[in-house]
Amino acid sequence: MVICVRYLFIALATLLVACQPSNMASVPDKELRQRNYKCAMAGGLSPAEIQVCKNIRRECDERASKGNYVC
Repeated sequence: MVICVRYLFIALATLLVACQPSNMASVPDKELRQRNYKCAMAGGLSPAEIQVCKNIRRECDERASKGNYVC
Protein backbone atom coordinates (compact mmCIF):
# COMPACT_ATOMS: atom_id res chain seq x y z
CA MET A 1 0.00 0.00 0.00
CA VAL A 2 2.81 2.43 0.88
CA ILE A 3 4.53 1.71 -2.44
CA CYS A 4 1.31 2.42 -4.37
CA VAL A 5 0.88 5.75 -2.60
CA ARG A 6 4.50 6.65 -3.41
CA TYR A 7 4.00 5.92 -7.13
CA LEU A 8 0.72 7.80 -7.15
CA PHE A 9 2.41 10.81 -5.57
CA ILE A 10 5.25 10.71 -8.12
CA ALA A 11 2.78 10.43 -10.99
CA LEU A 12 0.71 13.37 -9.72
CA ALA A 13 3.79 15.53 -9.14
CA THR A 14 4.99 14.77 -12.67
CA LEU A 15 1.62 15.67 -14.16
CA LEU A 16 1.50 18.93 -12.23
CA VAL A 17 4.97 19.91 -13.42
CA ALA A 18 4.16 18.92 -17.00
CA CYS A 19 0.92 20.89 -17.04
CA GLN A 20 2.35 24.11 -15.65
CA PRO A 21 2.69 26.90 -18.19
CA SER A 22 6.29 27.63 -18.96
CA ASN A 23 7.57 30.64 -17.06
CA MET A 24 11.04 30.14 -18.51
CA ALA A 25 10.59 33.19 -20.75
CA SER A 26 11.45 35.42 -17.79
CA VAL A 27 14.67 33.53 -16.98
CA PRO A 28 17.80 35.51 -17.96
CA ASP A 29 19.98 34.05 -20.73
CA LYS A 30 22.91 33.31 -18.41
CA GLU A 31 20.76 31.39 -15.93
CA LEU A 32 19.00 29.46 -18.71
CA ARG A 33 22.39 28.47 -20.14
CA GLN A 34 23.56 27.27 -16.70
CA ARG A 35 20.37 25.27 -16.11
CA ASN A 36 20.63 23.69 -19.56
CA TYR A 37 24.24 22.68 -18.88
CA LYS A 38 23.31 21.13 -15.53
CA CYS A 39 20.55 19.12 -17.21
CA ALA A 40 22.92 17.93 -19.93
CA MET A 41 25.46 16.77 -17.33
CA ALA A 42 22.97 15.25 -14.86
CA GLY A 43 22.37 11.55 -14.55
CA GLY A 44 19.69 9.56 -12.79
CA LEU A 45 17.03 12.25 -12.90
CA SER A 46 13.56 11.74 -11.48
CA PRO A 47 10.58 12.01 -13.86
CA ALA A 48 9.83 15.51 -12.54
CA GLU A 49 13.44 16.61 -13.07
CA ILE A 50 13.36 15.19 -16.60
CA GLN A 51 10.27 17.26 -17.33
CA VAL A 52 11.94 20.41 -15.98
CA CYS A 53 14.94 19.74 -18.23
CA LYS A 54 12.61 19.28 -21.21
CA ASN A 55 11.03 22.65 -20.42
CA ILE A 56 14.47 24.25 -20.24
CA ARG A 57 15.45 22.69 -23.59
CA ARG A 58 12.16 23.86 -25.12
CA GLU A 59 12.86 27.43 -24.00
CA CYS A 60 16.39 27.20 -25.43
CA ASP A 61 14.94 26.05 -28.76
CA GLU A 62 12.30 28.78 -28.68
CA ARG A 63 14.95 31.47 -28.16
CA ALA A 64 17.12 29.94 -30.89
CA SER A 65 14.21 30.13 -33.33
CA LYS A 66 14.15 33.87 -32.64
CA GLY A 67 17.89 34.21 -33.26
CA ASN A 68 19.00 34.15 -29.62
CA TYR A 69 21.35 31.16 -29.45
CA VAL A 70 21.86 31.24 -25.69
CA CYS A 71 22.16 27.50 -25.00
